[in-house]
Amino acid sequence: MKQLTSANSIDELLSEHDYSLLVFSASWCGSCKSMSPIVEEVSSMMSDRFNAIKVDVDDSPSHAADYGIRSVPTMVLVNNDEIISQHVGVMPPQKLMQWLEQLT
Repeated sequence: MKQLTSANSIDELLSEHDYSLLVFSASWCGSCKSMSPIVEEVSSMMSDRFNAIKVDVDDSPSHAADYGIRSVPTMVLVNNDEIISQHVGVMPPQKLMQWLEQLT
């Protein structure tokens, strides 16, 4: 999973693949910490289908606002700059895989 930083732009990262999974989280969020290894594992197994990008809402509040993020963790699946689906909260690995397989 790639991390959005000040050294890269979200547009650059989104252009690397047709589908991108934006994972909005925060360092203080316990649910985000438990969801992170699940997303890492699933995104590495499905890396041929989408690009996973971690966005810290405290470091990138404008991106969180652009996507209407009100709660973390929130995962937003994007296809060519268009939001396909979004999920708020923790999800077990099997459910995450099913959700992504249906959409990509």
